[in-house]
Amino acid sequence: MPLFEIPFIAVFTLVLAFIFGTVLASFITCTAGRILAHEDWTRGFSHCDTCGHQLGTADLFPVISYIALGGKCRYCGSRVPIRCLISEVLLGVVFVAVVLFHGRIDAVMVRNLMLAMLMMGISFCDIDGKIIHEGFVTAMLSIWIGALPFVPDLKLYIADKVAACVVFCGAVMLVSYIRTSKGKDPLKPGFLKLMAVCLLYTGFFGGAGMLILTALLKGFVKPFKNTIVPAMSVCTLVFLCVADLVDTGLLYGYIPAILNYMRVF
Repeated sequence: MPLFEIPFIAVFTLVLAFIFGTVLASFITCTAGRILAHEDWTRGFSHCDTCGHQLGTADLFPVISYIALGGKCRYCGSRVPIRCLISEVLLGVVFVAVVLFHGRIDAVMVRNLMLAMLMMGISFCDIDGKIIHEGFVTAMLSIWIGALPFVPDLKLYIADKVAACVVFCGAVMLVSYIRTSKGKDPLKPGFLKLMAVCLLYTGFFGGAGMLILTALLKGFVKPFKNTIVPAMSVCTLVFLCVADLVDTGLLYGYIPAILNYMRVF
């Protein structure tokens, strides 16, 4: 369904996108924290990290509860990190941007929103624990596979994504081999898997841009210098949004051209 055919539906959808973004940001940051603390993230209730008190319903409204309580725990008065508020607002804004760029309500839009949420979770695990958690990578891959029946030009779509994985992952593996042979630090465990999944979302041209922009952010933007996963997450979402503005014929046109060239020989 095209988003902008009915203005009321467009505004309603964008408001819902922001609300769901804030709610899922609260959920995914809590999940990442529990994973790093080696807790079972599927059970139990949210609690204060300082006093351990179980949080009530009034404490769990994203953004609103933080502002109403002055950024403090209701029970012990300890300061709640400002990052909690920032992450909720940020994912809400990202959800709105994804919906705006996609421009229609469908399964692919939902897939992209779920990817944004998971990207936030895996980024926090990397920032706080210096790990690339495979559970998030598996979830991203599962969502990509689940959305395949709803993707137009499925054969060209899959061929484009596979080509991106083969070319760019192969190049990174070669660079990693050269680095380790010279005694330099190897890539983070799980990085290649994460990159492959990101390439499945972005494709060949988007993947090339994503990797270049990731390298630039990692090299020149201070917040990203010590960790690569947040940079790759941001760049993957950027090029997913860019892809929504580009004709798929332009993105996948090189595949028939290569096949025709191969038939000549």
